[in-house]
Amino acid sequence: MKLAEIYYRRQDFANAQTQFESLAQQNPDSPLGEKALFFAAESAMSSMGARSLDRAIVLLDQVVRLNGDLKWAARNEQAVIERKLGKPQDALLLYDEVLKGDARPSEKREALCGKGDIFFEMGGSDPKNYRRAIGIYDQLASEKEELIHWRNQALFKKGLCLEKETDRAGALATFYTVLENDTRHDRPPELFWYYKAGFNAARLLEDDSKWESAAVIYQRLAAADGSRSEEARARLNRLRLEHFLWGE
Repeated sequence: MKLAEIYYRRQDFANAQTQFESLAQQNPDSPLGEKALFFAAESAMSSMGARSLDRAIVLLDQVVRLNGDLKWAARNEQAVIERKLGKPQDALLLYDEVLKGDARPSEKREALCGKGDIFFEMGGSDPKNYRRAIGIYDQLASEKEELIHWRNQALFKKGLCLEKETDRAGALATFYTVLENDTRHDRPPELFWYYKAGFNAARLLEDDSKWESAAVIYQRLAAADGSRSEEARARLNRLRLEHFLWGE
């Protein structure tokens, strides 16, 4: 297993896949074999080889048939592959299988978010799909466990849907909700979706020539002291210079 893991960490996915598949053959019907099959599939998904995605689906099917701990994770990964192959309806069926099964809450959240993403992607051909996506993102954001990463992601993506529906006010309010989620001090901050929501909110405000309000958001993003704080500070300084916000 260690050799396969070394190849995988080095992003030598072809050799990693070979090693993982060999390990799975040596340990059939065992947790080790299941894990090896799963990571052989992950290696195939990351490989640039011809028909690598088809091979990954086959390997993931083998994981599912083992009916072990990685069964539903494998189904979610199969759905990701079907999306890459341009088969959203097949991916939806796989996500529904996860949601109706005895998957862990984290696996169901992944499936639910995946369904929302598919409907968002299909919104370009049928705008009704944006409304379907919003319903799913609302469901994800309202889960009782309220895991901040999933909540912020769902709200950010809901905001994107509202933008697509030309509901700019609704989108802005939704992005603001993500920013407000960060005010709680009883949990670590979530910055990835926080930044995305903040920059999108500031963009909408700048588009409406609301320079002061945009500057306030950039100040909050800069104060978060994360990976995009310098970008926020640069935009804040630009805004101040261009619009004479000396009092900010």
